[in-house]
Amino acid sequence: MIGASSYRPILCGTQQCRIANGVGCVFCFLSPPVPGCTNNTCSDYALNPYSGTQGYSGLGQDVLRLYSTRRDQYKVNNFPFQFSDPVLREGLPSPTAGVIALGRTRISLQAQLASAFKIPQKFALCIPSSGNDGNLIIGEVAYTKPFQNISDSLSTTPLIRNPVSTSGNEVIGNLSIAYFINVKSIKVGGTSLALNNTLLSINKKTGDGGTSIRTVRGYTSLHRSIYRALINQFVKAAANKGIKRVASVAPFGACFDSKTITTSKTGPDVPLIDLVLQSKTVYWRFYGSNTMVRVGNDVMCLAFVEGPPNITGPTTSIVVGGYQMENSLLEFDEASSTLGFSSSLLLHDTSCSQFRAA
Repeated sequence: MIGASSYRPILCGTQQCRIANGVGCVFCFLSPPVPGCTNNTCSDYALNPYSGTQGYSGLGQDVLRLYSTRRDQYKVNNFPFQFSDPVLREGLPSPTAGVIALGRTRISLQAQLASAFKIPQKFALCIPSSGNDGNLIIGEVAYTKPFQNISDSLSTTPLIRNPVSTSGNEVIGNLSIAYFINVKSIKVGGTSLALNNTLLSINKKTGDGGTSIRTVRGYTSLHRSIYRALINQFVKAAANKGIKRVASVAPFGACFDSKTITTSKTGPDVPLIDLVLQSKTVYWRFYGSNTMVRVGNDVMCLAFVEGPPNITGPTTSIVVGGYQMENSLLEFDEASSTLGFSSSLLLHDTSCSQFRAA
């Protein structure tokens, strides 16, 4: 919760402006100053991840009021944020007022709270399926059952850094603020895809390649050659299960007659998709609830899309999107640079809508 009378712009040339990597100043002479119109204000670019539209607006600071997991209220003075122009909210669910920054920056929400309250710079994210509520928990706390047991047995993989900024609104020469993981191979129905392995690693000079995690992407996007390999193997494995392919429905490249797909505990009973990580025994597995999306009464499609080239920076080969993260418990630990991830919570007879702190 942000106040009104306590709002102050972040001025050009200040330490707060440097920490935020501000790239310029804006001038506006309304009195009293309001978000979006302040004088001598540190400014930066902002990117709408859905439309690709880029805006430029001032940075401000205000009192952030929030609740602990025990429902005690706290406040953070001088909390930095950027004015959210309406064009930067196009494509976001109504009535969204803005986006929380969880990237690897000094002004992200978790970094600010870790500094203010001396808690670990760690957060747990549990994205619910459509129409349900989920939770974001910052710091380190115990969870309710069965989530504590699930947390204790998470698979882990290193979070790696791309040495090149991947977005045009990041400062050139800086490490990317995005979260990357090291995918070594992809399996569909237990069969490894024949891929150009150079696409799976990050090019240290150009920043191209690799695998990032972005909740703002609806579905996982893949480099064209990876996408085609995935489609071909999935269609083949689906046919072996008696699943009938039908005409594709954009933006999806493979769709199927839902009447030929049976249902399991984890959603549609379709071939499993695994992102194999640092070893053959560590993999992020996606079941039918995360790989199939219904687009019509009798049509379901493979919920992966071909990723377009990035016109504002390096092109990431695989971007894991929000649909694939639904109903999985994810723990981002920035201190140890690790990602912990669960299997589908549906296997544990629960979902992200039940995720709570103890």
